[in-house]
Amino acid sequence: MKRGTHRLSSSKKIQIPAAARAGLSLLIVGAIFVGLGSYTHRGGFSLYGLPLVIVGFSLYIVSSIIHARKKKGTHIE
Repeated sequence: MKRGTHRLSSSKKIQIPAAARAGLSLLIVGAIFVGLGSYTHRGGFSLYGLPLVIVGFSLYIVSSIIHARKKKGTHIE
């Protein structure tokens, strides 16, 4: 073993589809909007973030299920 080549993480990387990454980012941004709106007592701002959370979560779940089924070999028809 060479010196200075220690790895803290495993060498196996997780493959996440682009749609799932977009869903996660929408989920996080929407959650931030909802949190800030609740903290500042602005209901409109919270209600603006709520659809972002819903769309982001559903996009993440659907793309993850499709990716898992494609990886498994069973296609959705």
